[in-house]
Amino acid sequence: MSTNPEITETSAKPTPEQIDELAQRWSAAKRHVKGAQEALASVEEEAIEMVRIYGVVVPHAEKSRRLTGRHSELTLTKSDTITIDDGRVEDLKSALEANKRSDHFPRLFTLRSKYEVVDGADQVMRTESVSKRLSEKILSLFGRCIQVKAKKPSLKVVMFDLSKPPKKSRAKKGGE
Repeated sequence: MSTNPEITETSAKPTPEQIDELAQRWSAAKRHVKGAQEALASVEEEAIEMVRIYGVVVPHAEKSRRLTGRHSELTLTKSDTITIDDGRVEDLKSALEANKRSDHFPRLFTLRSKYEVVDGADQVMRTESVSKRLSEKILSLFGRCIQVKAKKPSLKVVMFDLSKPPKKSRAKKGGE
């Protein structure tokens, strides 16, 4: 469906010149968009680097950094995803069972629709009294069960209303 009211199913077929003119406008618009996307990517990269270097850690959000100007605020948030290899988890479970240590498995993983890493799982075998060889084998198998993938950091830019006076920073607790 056309957004141009002059183009309808009953209008005359376009001339080759009209087609060329439309194609040129489309090509120019596409180049403009590509240039704007490249400019945005460059500015975003610069903003991410600035916040990464000079930003402060946001209270109660260890994976976020914030940099505040007079009329804007940049917040950079990083996150990771963990992928669990179910086959490797089964290998670990079998190794624990073969070594009569199956009681450790529920402290490492829990089965829902998929395995999930239990909080503190990375420390379990380090605190147990098992042979060094067995501990290393289990830790090696455990390490193969999971993959940590870093996600692209997200950047949030907030522009303040310039018609209003800038916010005053809050006083710190304890009269600092």
